[in-house]
Amino acid sequence: MSQALPSLIVNRSFMAEFIEAEKPCCALGMVEVEDQPCGFVTLRPEPMIPPGATDLGFNFGHTIFGTSTYEVIHFAFEFYGFQTFNVLINPNNPIAQVVLKQMIKSGDYFFFAIDEESGSATAFRSEIGDDTLLSLQENWERIQHSNTTEDQYHHVMLKFAANPHPPGILLKWVCGDNIEYLDLTKDRMNLTPA
Repeated sequence: MSQALPSLIVNRSFMAEFIEAEKPCCALGMVEVEDQPCGFVTLRPEPMIPPGATDLGFNFGHTIFGTSTYEVIHFAFEFYGFQTFNVLINPNNPIAQVVLKQMIKSGDYFFFAIDEESGSATAFRSEIGDDTLLSLQENWERIQHSNTTEDQYHHVMLKFAANPHPPGILLKWVCGDNIEYLDLTKDRMNLTPA
């Protein structure tokens, strides 16, 4: 999944809030690459992913939890020989809607692992045309019309945290309240991924 990357532009205020959030955490956002918008998921895990593990890449999977009345999206990142990190997203969130739609529409998306202590960002870019988002594509109409409440989302989080599957560390989803973080026309920051 890893390849040489061009210059990447993100929203500076988004990145500042993300770096200040309590670890372990994750966020959804937009990145500009080669003048095109692209969705991303970024992680600040605890413990930090060592360089040897990021060199091996990772296995990415997702599922949709819920009932006939609500849904929660689950992402899993298995870094080979190291650790699995889990993320739960409320699809009723406006930022989630925009980022997921962009990821599904383009088939192109990024994952960042941020290490603020070393000042580095490791980036992985999807392989265009792969099927890793197939379940999201198939369930997009339901996701797009999601009415999942914060209480329902919190209930799923507590249940998942008590018995994570796959076993691993649950990252707190942060930076989900400010839609201006998706604006890449101003407050631009250049990321130079390793």
